[in-house]
Amino acid sequence: MKQLCLYTLLLICYLQQPARSQPLALDETAFRSMSASARFRFVHDFAFTGLDAAGVANVLDRMLAVAEEKNDSRSYIAVKFRRYERRETLKLPPTEILPTLTDMEREARENNFDVETVAGRLYLKYEQFKYKKIPTEQMYAEVQIAFGSMEALGFDRFQDYKPETMFYILIKFMQDLEDYEESFRFLTTAERVLAPTGKNYVLYTLFLNYLQSYWQRKKDYGKAIEYAQKVLRFNQHLPADATDQEAGWRARFWQGFSSLSIAEMMLQQGRREEVERYADQGYAWSRVEKEGSPRAAYIAEYEALQVYIPIKLEFGKLAEAGALLKRSKELKEMLGVRWDISIFKHIKFYENLARYEEMLGRPADALRNTKLARELQDSLDRRNDIRKFEQINQRLAAEKYTEQLRLVEAEKELQEELRNAAFVLLALVMALSFAWFRRQRRLRLQKEKELEAAQKDLVDLTQRLREKSELLENLRVEISDRSVNGERSQYLEQLFTSMILTEEDWRRFRAVFEKVHPNFMKEQKALYPGLTPAELRYLVLEHLELSTHEMANMLGVSDNTIRQTRARLRRKTG
Repeated sequence: MKQLCLYTLLLICYLQQPARSQPLALDETAFRSMSASARFRFVHDFAFTGLDAAGVANVLDRMLAVAEEKNDSRSYIAVKFRRYERRETLKLPPTEILPTLTDMEREARENNFDVETVAGRLYLKYEQFKYKKIPTEQMYAEVQIAFGSMEALGFDRFQDYKPETMFYILIKFMQDLEDYEESFRFLTTAERVLAPTGKNYVLYTLFLNYLQSYWQRKKDYGKAIEYAQKVLRFNQHLPADATDQEAGWRARFWQGFSSLSIAEMMLQQGRREEVERYADQGYAWSRVEKEGSPRAAYIAEYEALQVYIPIKLEFGKLAEAGALLKRSKELKEMLGVRWDISIFKHIKFYENLARYEEMLGRPADALRNTKLARELQDSLDRRNDIRKFEQINQRLAAEKYTEQLRLVEAEKELQEELRNAAFVLLALVMALSFAWFRRQRRLRLQKEKELEAAQKDLVDLTQRLREKSELLENLRVEISDRSVNGERSQYLEQLFTSMILTEEDWRRFRAVFEKVHPNFMKEQKALYPGLTPAELRYLVLEHLELSTHEMANMLGVSDNTIRQTRARLRRKTG
C-alpha cells in the first residue's frame, strides 16, 4: 500500500498537464489604458492555454513592457508569476526560472506587498532547493516561515498565486522528509481553507489521499476509510469546471485506487461483507481501457492488481486470482521492456505469486517466489534504512537550523524592540523636557509678572508711606499749634493715631515686601536671631531707604527713638 501511495504522487505530477481552452487575445492598447487594478486582474485571468511557446512569450513580453512603462509594480509581479507558471510551455531552464522568481520576490519586497513577497519567496526557495542551490535545513526553515506568514496574512489572500500549489510544496517537502506530523498540520489546514474547484481538483484529491495515508499509517482504519470514501465521492462528482482532457482518466484512477484502499482496510478490520464489492469495482476502474493509454495507466493497473489479487486469495477465489496473476505477468513484462520501471515494484507480485502457488500445493514454486520477494525486500529495506537515516539526520539538522534561525530572529526582534524602546524613551524624555521647559518658562513669566506687580505695589506702598509721613508731620504741627493756643482737637488726635503704621498695615505691607525681597527677612533673622519685631520693622523700612524722620512718623515714635534703635542694632550686629 505504501508503494501505491508513493506512486500516486508521481502519477499526479505526470498527469498534471494544462487544460485546453480557447485563448484570450491581448489588445495592447486597451491593456495600457486600464487602471492598475484592472490590469493586474487581467494578467491573472488571461488564458494562455492553447498558445504555443512563441505565443505565450509574445503576450508576456508585451504585458511586461506595459507594466514597466506604467510603473505598475503589481502587474509586473503578476506577469513574472505567470511566466513562471507557464515554464513548461516555455521550456524555461533553471537559469531563467530562478531570475524570474528573484525579480518577482524583490519587486514585491521593495514595494511592501506582503502576499506577493511570501508567494514569490516560497516559489523561489522551492526551485532553488529542487536544483540543489540551498540545503534541506534551509528549505525546512523556509517552509515553516512561509506557512506562518500565510496563516498570519490569511490564506484567502493568496488566491491569485495558486494556494493549492503553495500547500503542495509545503506538504510534499515534509512527506519526502517523512515528517508526517508536520505534514498532517499542513494537510488539515489545506483541507479546511481550500475549496475544491475544477482547477485544483487534482491536488485537492491528493491532499485527501495523504490524509488517508496518515491515518492508515497510524492503523486508525476508521479515519483512513473515511478519507478514502471522500476521495471516492469527490471523484465520482467532480466540479463542473473540471473539463481538462485528463479529468475523466484521473477520476477513474482515483475511484479505483480509493475503492481498493477501502477493501484492503476493511479486510484489516475484519469487515468481510463488503470487501469484494469494493475490490471488484476498484479494479474495474483501474483497468486499462484501450491500448495506447499513457504509461501511467499501465503502472496504475499493475499496482492495483497487487492489492486486488491478495483479496481474491483471501476469499479462496483461486481461478480468478490465477487470471489476475496472468494479467500481472503480461503487464510486468511490458513495463520492463517499454519503460524499465523500478524492480522493487515487483515485490508484491512475487509475494502474491508465492501465496497462489502455495494454495495450489506447489511448495517449490512458492518457495522460489518467496525467496525472490524476500531478496528484493531485503535490498529495499537496506536502501530505505540508509534513506531513513539520511532523512533523520536531515530533519535533525533542519530543526537545529530552524531553531538557530528562530533564535537569531528573536535576537533581532529583541534588538529592534530595545531600539524602539530607546527611541520611545528618548521621545518621552524630550517631550517631558519640552513640557518641563514650557512649564518653567510659564512659571518664570508668571513670577516675573508677579514680581513686577509686587514691585509696583511696594513702590506704591512706599510712596504712600512717605505721603502718610508727610501728612502725619502736618497733623503733628497743627496739633502742636493748637496746643500753644490752648486748643485741643480730639478729632485731629484720633486721625493722627489712625494714620500711624498699624498691625494690619504692617501685615499687608510685609506680604508685598516679601514678594519683592523674598529672602531679606529670613536672612536677617538667620544672621541675628535676637531681633525684636520692632527692630525687624526698622530694618525693613531702612532697606526701603526711608529717612529717620519718615520712619519715626510711620511708626508713631520720635526721631530719637529711631536713632536709639539704629544704635542698638549696630551693637547687636557688630
